[in-house]
Amino acid sequence: MKKQLILTLGFLFLQTLVSFAQYSIHYNLKNLPDSKVYLASVKGSKYTSIDSCISKNGEIIFKNNLSIPVGVYRIVFEDSLFSDIIINNESIIMSNNMDNLLDNMRILESKENKIYYDYWRMSSYINDSIKLISVLGDRIYMANKKVMSSDLDSMAKKAFELSEKLQKYTNNLIEQSKGLYVNKLLKAYTNPDWEQYKRQVKHKDYLKRSDFLKEHFFDNIDFSDSTLLYSEIFYVSCTDYLTNYVKIPSDSGFIRAVDFILSKPNENSPVYNYLLNLFVNTFSDTEWEGVFVHLVDDYLQKNTCNLSQHNKTMSERAAIIKKLKPGNHAPEISMNSTNGKVQTLYSIKSKVVLLLFWSSECPHCEEVMSQICELYRIYKPYGLEIYAVSADTDKSKWLEAIKKNKMTWINVCDFKGFESSTIENYNAYSTPTFYLLDSNKIILCHPYSPKEMNESINKAFQNN
Repeated sequence: MKKQLILTLGFLFLQTLVSFAQYSIHYNLKNLPDSKVYLASVKGSKYTSIDSCISKNGEIIFKNNLSIPVGVYRIVFEDSLFSDIIINNESIIMSNNMDNLLDNMRILESKENKIYYDYWRMSSYINDSIKLISVLGDRIYMANKKVMSSDLDSMAKKAFELSEKLQKYTNNLIEQSKGLYVNKLLKAYTNPDWEQYKRQVKHKDYLKRSDFLKEHFFDNIDFSDSTLLYSEIFYVSCTDYLTNYVKIPSDSGFIRAVDFILSKPNENSPVYNYLLNLFVNTFSDTEWEGVFVHLVDDYLQKNTCNLSQHNKTMSERAAIIKKLKPGNHAPEISMNSTNGKVQTLYSIKSKVVLLLFWSSECPHCEEVMSQICELYRIYKPYGLEIYAVSADTDKSKWLEAIKKNKMTWINVCDFKGFESSTIENYNAYSTPTFYLLDSNKIILCHPYSPKEMNESINKAFQNN
């Protein structure tokens, strides 16, 4: 199944520069049925249960004399509902109602969490209002045939005023929270102020606010503070930056972005190791293979004498990716086809071969299979053959999917799933994966969509 570019986390345990705290939490949650409730640590995008209790008449009580890292924690109930809190050597007493968890939250004891929820309530209200204005403004703009009007100017001014209101409100909370953990979070949530920057005696000129933020996006985040790893700060900010400031997704664009971010923390510091691990895992299974190879070759293996097992695995995958570049011969494959006989890749005598890795349990494979069937129908007469390698482990499910999807090309499987050496040799850990080969089994390209594949197949036949 294809992974989108969403940062994925393999968290490295931290022991240095981290403050620890005990916790006492009393949470009265009206209308909560008696059930098991969990307290989870927040580390980037990973939430790990560290404690649990049974709620009684809406009362949730956690108390432990063991010290845990200061940071953001998540109280999880009803399977997927939650309330986030800051634990920092305070007794925490809260009340709430299941009807509206954000608006009804009352912090009865805990300065950290009172400020934390004051911010989130205001932030939620203002950002929802700005979003509504933006949606309405877009509709009016399109209805006006993309011509600005006084109404649109007024709406833009209102959105700016709301943004300014949130900025002032947050700055006030930052002043109130000096010395607290929430102070670090609030600073990190706040974008650098372009207007204030322009008032500096010496400053670089930027044409647009977005140009300024592309270089100063992380100015309010302390990359030397490893306590921020016990929150979503680095994960969310990196996700936002890669999403908003790599305008045209490409290997070169993402490489510039990750290089920029990795220049922020000191090399081999806890934050640096976290970010590197985050990026390596994120790009290990996407179409941006050049980014993954760059991270492994220029960062992961740099000045490393003893690689961990995880890093060795990543290094091996990078080496495989480099062998699969266009112009190289595709590794041979020898597997049984649907008739039980061995069918090798190199025995196929066709002008162009589409090598497909798929699985009957992959929803995305099923979504694109009709498009692949259409490509096969069009180009088969010109000399296209498809060699489809399944990552299935159940023969009956494999055969059923072939029949259902009308896959009339060459289908093979060794029923070893993703443990297959062929899957490893082609780095085909996400499905569907495609490689386009010429008659000599030299790799022409590594398309990532039926549209890209169609263009590549058409080009391949034009060159024959």
